[in-house]
Amino acid sequence: MASIDHTNAHVDETGAPCARHPAAAIEHLLQLALVGSRAPVFHHDCASKLQGLMMALDELRELTANGDPQLTSAVEIALESMHGLHALLNANRALTKPPQRTEIALGDLVGRAAERAGVALRGTLPEAMVTVAVPATTHALALAIDVAGGARRGRTLVVDAAIVAREVELVLHATNPSPADASEALAIATFVVARDGGRLWCATAGDRLVVRLPCS
Repeated sequence: MASIDHTNAHVDETGAPCARHPAAAIEHLLQLALVGSRAPVFHHDCASKLQGLMMALDELRELTANGDPQLTSAVEIALESMHGLHALLNANRALTKPPQRTEIALGDLVGRAAERAGVALRGTLPEAMVTVAVPATTHALALAIDVAGGARRGRTLVVDAAIVAREVELVLHATNPSPADASEALAIATFVVARDGGRLWCATAGDRLVVRLPCS
């Protein structure tokens, strides 16, 4: 029987397994893969139920238009939350579709990722364009930014960027401690970035996480 590679590690710039983060357990990655395989059905079921809730709330808004102000306010808040949930569901549904690469400004891509991770970025990005599978790559960068941002509140992350040999290089100056799921997050991010022809690694010198994406 062939042996199974249990390293599943992201690497440093030399290609060796990263020394800062432990390898992701194969069992955890398998669990994530199994969840992902059910995602299209899950999203369809959620979308149907969410549509029904939004229709019911719309009817309640009409019925309470001239009623108790507190009840009217509660319905409006519920509707706003449902619309937010619907937007999040659509964003996640896009991750289950076959990748289609489109051109996007680097600043827009990184900005979306930072917003998703809830991390404020400091630094200037070059005016470059990259051609990537936008939903998946946004998610991958969000995972990397989340890990680099550390497990703390009010996170701010310093980012350096440059064009290197027709690639955009993003250097995330990481903050400790890393989130508990850093290994799994970086394993997924590494896979997605590599699928777009890029690389992700942890630098051996200093707490830096580096992402390279090909320029358009």
